[in-house]
Amino acid sequence: MLAAERRARIIARAQEDGAVQIARLVEELGVSHVTIRRDLDTLVDERILDKVRGGAMLRSGDTASTTATSPAFDGSIGVVIPTSYYYRHVAVGIAEVLRERGAEMKLVVSEYDPDEEGRLLDELVRDEVAGILFAPSIQLDEDGAELGRRLAQLPVPVVLVERQLPGGGLGGGSSVRSAHELGAAGAAEHLIALGHRRIAIVSRGRTQSADFVRRGWHEAIGRAGLESESLALGAAELGVGPSWASGGVESVLDRIREHGATALFCHGDENSLLALMQRARGLGLTVPDDLSIIAYDDEISALADPPLSAVAPDRAQVGVLATRMLLERIAEGPDAPVVHAQVEPRLNVRASTAAPRG
Repeated sequence: MLAAERRARIIARAQEDGAVQIARLVEELGVSHVTIRRDLDTLVDERILDKVRGGAMLRSGDTASTTATSPAFDGSIGVVIPTSYYYRHVAVGIAEVLRERGAEMKLVVSEYDPDEEGRLLDELVRDEVAGILFAPSIQLDEDGAELGRRLAQLPVPVVLVERQLPGGGLGGGSSVRSAHELGAAGAAEHLIALGHRRIAIVSRGRTQSADFVRRGWHEAIGRAGLESESLALGAAELGVGPSWASGGVESVLDRIREHGATALFCHGDENSLLALMQRARGLGLTVPDDLSIIAYDDEISALADPPLSAVAPDRAQVGVLATRMLLERIAEGPDAPVVHAQVEPRLNVRASTAAPRG
């Protein structure tokens, strides 16, 4: 979590309760006492809070707000994101920050088409936006040099959202993304801790996010020495469309039973996962007694029967941090440092995971 984000949350808590306690902030924000005290000292120096024993309180007569720690801005920024339910939540976070500033968002939607994305970038520049938030269609195994040069030539700053330029090295612009690899590793570690050894993963996507999910999963399985016992299903079995190919539910269940898997981690398409649960029930398989399940994304998982454990990326928070980062870059100009931030997902454990039978 960036320092500006922590301090914004501290201010929000102070506005809600009138005061904040160090011990409570340590628990809520997951940082050390030293970090919280440093944040409070900064907010006291900025005349937003007054220090009191064990915490701080709003300065009397002041109207502190989250804008106090962020640069003022009342222009417009461009946003280029793909057609996907996932980015709806990111856009909510972007809009939240801009609404606080009285600023405007010019949102354009791409179709995972790099040529169309280039046209949209040029269109936003012509519309005189002050900066751009951009989720480009580029894979981790592609050469990011050309896109990096394209972004560097734009006359406005750009922050990548849920993407990073592949290849590493210096430059390439700032970015904010979910730490998908950590979310997937957390799901694997949860199942392993329950005692599962024969574990299946379903992941079909061809995006950076999907690649990070698979990377995190396989690294966690490898650390546990379970590579030979794991089962990976993907596009070959289920296609690459937004939903599993016809017969996909039956195909997954057949492979799971053949493999003897006792747990399943599914990345993407919760609707198909719910259909799998219904089909499994018809075959006499129960969740979690016969098969533990964890979903990736937490859109409707809590509504399943039983409620699904799920990895929940904080998509709105990605939008919030990316927007604040872009506003800082606009304020600081071309000398602003390049920053890469990641937001850790949460693992929401529900009734769909348990220790394997026997």
